[in-house]
Amino acid sequence: MAKGFTIDYSVFEKRAKALAKRLGKDEREFVRQQTGILAREVAKFTPPFASFPTFRGTAIGSKADEKQGRWAIYMDVKWICTVKPDDVISKAKTSWGSGPIIYGGKMISKGVIDSTGSLHAWHKANQGPNNRTKALKGPERYWVSLSAFTQYVKEQQNNVGTAKAAFAQASVALGAKGSVPLWVKKNMPNSQGTGRLSKGSKGTTGDISGRAGGLFHTNRHVPKLMKNRLVKAVKRGEFLMRKAAKDSNFKVV
Repeated sequence: MAKGFTIDYSVFEKRAKALAKRLGKDEREFVRQQTGILAREVAKFTPPFASFPTFRGTAIGSKADEKQGRWAIYMDVKWICTVKPDDVISKAKTSWGSGPIIYGGKMISKGVIDSTGSLHAWHKANQGPNNRTKALKGPERYWVSLSAFTQYVKEQQNNVGTAKAAFAQASVALGAKGSVPLWVKKNMPNSQGTGRLSKGSKGTTGDISGRAGGLFHTNRHVPKLMKNRLVKAVKRGEFLMRKAAKDSNFKVV
């Protein structure tokens, strides 16, 4: 299930905004840069990641992050099915049809799945609002043919990076510096991300928004990311003011 949210950039409308206004004609550029950097930081703190990210560096994701995402998908699907060789699945269908598999008077499986379409439906049925898949015990699982399982997992692994892509898109729209990993970039068409600036009576404001499966897990990090960006934006704004004053031969206390 795709989850989306919008980050209101009004947190900058106090100290950082005051600094931006003092920059005069550079206000819009200042807000654009800070909004774009925030978008990259949100993408960075969006799963998958091999180890929890920090504020150091500008990379949105690494090869290790991609590998972790692919492994997570493999395990996600593995928890809801019991993989069997294709010939075993064929024999099971002959014996039990599409119904539960009963052996020794006990149900040992809900039935058999031998197509990616059916596996996809079963996968979605076991996903919660937060996109997490419920782990099932043996009798609650379907027996799934190895070929269907392998193909379906591969298809799903192609989507690794979709959640990160939403805010990577927003950062690109705002002209933020920094590259976007190929495994994230290729999923931009599968996600929705925007970065906008608007001019109002109180000056320039910016906002970023994203929508894609997996963003539920990013939501809890947003307050921390906005606080960090606010602190750095203030420092950057103060630096620019000092530099402008120095270039103009004015003394700044």
